[in-house]
Amino acid sequence: MVTKKAFHQMFLLTANQEWQARARGEVLEICKNNLPDAGMLRNMKTLTMVIQETMRLYPPVVFVIRRAQQYLKFKYITIPKGMNIQIPIPVAQQNPDLWGSDAHQFNPKRFAKGVLGSRTSPSDYMAFRMGARICAGHHFAMAGLILSLILSKFSFSLSPAYHHSPRFGLVVQPGNGVSLHIRRVS
Repeated sequence: MVTKKAFHQMFLLTANQEWQARARGEVLEICKNNLPDAGMLRNMKTLTMVIQETMRLYPPVVFVIRRAQQYLKFKYITIPKGMNIQIPIPVAQQNPDLWGSDAHQFNPKRFAKGVLGSRTSPSDYMAFRMGARICAGHHFAMAGLILSLILSKFSFSLSPAYHHSPRFGLVVQPGNGVSLHIRRVS
């Protein structure tokens, strides 16, 4: 079974075949005919960029809640100390003011220099929060093991019957399900 995050990565790679080919080429070049290990995964720059961009567009959770540690004022909004603030991650991570005019598009190149080298502040990338509140699954999700295994053996494309309709609940998932056409590569 494919995890939700691997699904989102595969979904975006079906719509961006050039990135699928680049990621597959990198996996095959680094792994040869071997199963990927942690050392190999650390060297997969393209795969890491794909994963980071996927997490930006389809974060693991839809929002985070933070408590104001002090009195805050943003333009005409006053937030008293102690108030809980709900931060909508997809809205922030697709904000053109933060991520550029292509904020709604799949562009792994924005992470060519890693999260710290992207055009925004590292705190604008909320797929995995920083500090004490970092997601426990961060290292597992970023490993890309499942995606690298799939890319090493298969190519995939989206069914023409697919209708894009993400459903935002506690996690982001396809609202109408999805069908992928998968083909073994030699």
